[in-house]
Amino acid sequence: MSELRARDLWSQLKKRKVVRVALVYLAIAWLVILTGVLTFAGLGIPQWVLSLLIALILLGFPIALVLAWVYEITPHGIRKDTAGDIEIVTKFKKLEDSTPSIAVLCFEDLSVSADQGYLGEGLAEDLLDTFRKIPGLRVVSRMAAFQFNSKETDAKEVGTRLNVQSVLKGGVRRSGDNLYMLIELVNTSTGEGLWSNQYEQPMDEVFSIQESIVEAITSALGVTVKNNSVLKRQHVNAKAYDLFLHGLGCFAQHTTQDNVYARQLFKQTIDLQPDFGRAWAALAYTYGYSYMYFNATDVNLAEAKRTSEQALMLAPHLAESHVSSGIACCMDQNNKMAEVKFERAIAIDPKNFRAWYFFGRAKVQDGDLERALKLFERAAMVRPEDFQSVLLQAQLYTSLGEKDQALEVTKLGIKRVRAILDLDPGNNRALNMGAFALLRLGHLEEARTWMTTSMKNAPMNSIIQYNAACFFSLAGDADQALDCLEHCLIKVGSINREWLEHDSDMDNIRHYPRYEKIISRFPE
Repeated sequence: MSELRARDLWSQLKKRKVVRVALVYLAIAWLVILTGVLTFAGLGIPQWVLSLLIALILLGFPIALVLAWVYEITPHGIRKDTAGDIEIVTKFKKLEDSTPSIAVLCFEDLSVSADQGYLGEGLAEDLLDTFRKIPGLRVVSRMAAFQFNSKETDAKEVGTRLNVQSVLKGGVRRSGDNLYMLIELVNTSTGEGLWSNQYEQPMDEVFSIQESIVEAITSALGVTVKNNSVLKRQHVNAKAYDLFLHGLGCFAQHTTQDNVYARQLFKQTIDLQPDFGRAWAALAYTYGYSYMYFNATDVNLAEAKRTSEQALMLAPHLAESHVSSGIACCMDQNNKMAEVKFERAIAIDPKNFRAWYFFGRAKVQDGDLERALKLFERAAMVRPEDFQSVLLQAQLYTSLGEKDQALEVTKLGIKRVRAILDLDPGNNRALNMGAFALLRLGHLEEARTWMTTSMKNAPMNSIIQYNAACFFSLAGDADQALDCLEHCLIKVGSINREWLEHDSDMDNIRHYPRYEKIISRFPE
């Protein structure tokens, strides 16, 4: 038996409580035999009775183990252990690369009505987030992995384009109170299945299913999970979790409308499960993002602070709680407290991209560009396909007068942008920020095309329009730059003044009287 098979068998024995039953059985058997030895003779019971008793105990031992494997004892009585029915294929093979890596694709919607896409998306993202926290395992981001269809995509193609050893894909559906999942782990170099399972259990068991999947995948990839808390999830009722998953999918779109819809779903989640800390942190994100990118109102700021404080109270062990609080502190111009929050988040989860990225933004807002550079560099390392943290470095190097270094990171940034656009040609954020890279590299015509396309696609997105103002300022088109800046304030919503004051991209238009007039409308 291979080491991986032995480890998996031992894990299954513990999970099904076979080991516990064996130990309890042996302890009780020893007491029964000892009692027989001490009392049978005194009571005049023949010796053959003791021998029969020992034989029966020995015969009962394997029967007890089999029953422990097949059945489980619950608060509602003895029931069949469904884990005994879910194994289809269990093929564990060590991959050749010594650094395990995985892409989790969006799970296919298997429902008859094809209206449960959010469920597959949410469950896949939740698993991806768990894998991301495991040391020694490289996990491709949601943005890159979810461009591939779980049903139609060839695993070898995913491996080549995303540079990963393995792909987790499958399908899900919910029928009433039951959840059905068919999951498969595939080796991208050979196309062979490494592990697969199907689950058909009550929706309330979804967290146990997720833990089982993570344990199996890490075992198959030869990754050791030293901190078991990584696998744990707060158990909430099925309806609340369903709404939460739906909210995650909406929030990931990062548009004004989707952000509002995600907020409504997270509020409904909390109505059903008021102590769900992750939902409070997610709700706080919606307010923080609204303030930063869409509408910098006092209401959004106040709600970002209130909801993040609630997340911290309920789930202080989650990095997301501290990140959401750090964002709120930044928006409230409390940069010292924001630094405390982000550092705590990083201590909890060193691979949390948002913690590094928004910490970097906070340092830009604080005017500490050197520190911001280091934080963006770390964010780019944590998420190797991210282009935003790289391109922001180019902007900071320019502000610091290090143009050669700015050019180098720009080349890296545009390489990452083109890789994303190759997967998702309509990625508006990539087009918008990629235009800056092209401009710095001298590709003016293509840069203008990318920027104007992104503006047309998102006319009410303040960050897109603000970036357009920066772009046209750098391109020497002052009038269009000022038009975009004014558009952010009047038609879309206010933007962050502290960021604007430290943004070197605006230097070319600061001396214009119209610029001063626009800035005077910004809240102090």
